[in-house]
Amino acid sequence: MEALQFDPQKKVLSLVQHEKPKITSDDELIVEVAYAGLCGTDIHIIGGEFPCSKKPVILGHEFSGVVREIGAGVNHVRVGDKVVIDPQSWCTTCEYCTTARYHLCINGGVDFATGISVNGGWAKFSKVRARQVYKIPPGLTLKQAALCEPISCVVWGLERGVSNVPVGAKVLITGAGIIGNIWCIILHHLGHRKVTVVEPMEDRRIINKGLGTGFECLDPAELKRKYTSEEFDLAIECSGNATATEQALNSLRASGKLCIFGVASPHSKITISPYEIYKKELTIIGSNINPFSMKKAIDLMEALDKKFLDIEKLGVNEYKLNEYQTGLEMLKKGAIAKVMFQIGTKLE
Repeated sequence: MEALQFDPQKKVLSLVQHEKPKITSDDELIVEVAYAGLCGTDIHIIGGEFPCSKKPVILGHEFSGVVREIGAGVNHVRVGDKVVIDPQSWCTTCEYCTTARYHLCINGGVDFATGISVNGGWAKFSKVRARQVYKIPPGLTLKQAALCEPISCVVWGLERGVSNVPVGAKVLITGAGIIGNIWCIILHHLGHRKVTVVEPMEDRRIINKGLGTGFECLDPAELKRKYTSEEFDLAIECSGNATATEQALNSLRASGKLCIFGVASPHSKITISPYEIYKKELTIIGSNINPFSMKKAIDLMEALDKKFLDIEKLGVNEYKLNEYQTGLEMLKKGAIAKVMFQIGTKLE
């Protein structure tokens, strides 16, 4: 089968012919992949800045598809069901798993995540465990469902402390890639209207303004001219950029919150003032992936106004696996918000 495989030793992503996966355990199943997203984490992996398998691995941790084979112990889905995948892996017995924090599992977690350390969804077929698989409701397409994983991460960000910020609060979002755009549509759904987005790339500002939320989207210079340095109740950092993180922190007024959501390079650093955090009683929240939030994300997607699930309006462009280089170039230029690989055909 055709697959996109990353070689961590050579730091090279390449299109390869790979053996189709086989079921080796009763709790496994084979999914024919329909759509698979390219995430900011994937960019860091390809750049050698984020931990992944030490051996060549098929990337892709955001994907939807159709069940084609099931192990003897799989009973919640059937062959032919349309599904979406939670890429996380966990042991169920460590101190984090037993306190409902399986995304921090010391025996699983990112070290065993599908599409990061175990072969994932940038291929025609992918093998996953039963507990990773969620059925897609009739109201969602396979294409829309491929956004379920990033939306589930935003759901976890809400639960980490963003959801108790009242409607009427002033919110700053730094970065108008796909994650910033998803935050916009969900905050709008929750009733927020005083939201400002800052994005240095013009094409992405245009995409964000076309979402239909009515939120303003400014370049950094415009933001500085329009607002004082201490203006916002909540800042959500979605770019993974250290400078943007510092600016977001400095934008908060007293009792404000910063949610660090975008994946930064493990080597990046920021400068903060402990005194300012003390004086202003600021809260800094880290939000890491999506524990127990996939089903909540599916429910949220069903509830969202369907205009907000328009893939093109969100800035998502579709590519075949063999067009990956073009997709990466468009993403790096900021001409689009997200790359989505169309892999299976006639699966809807």
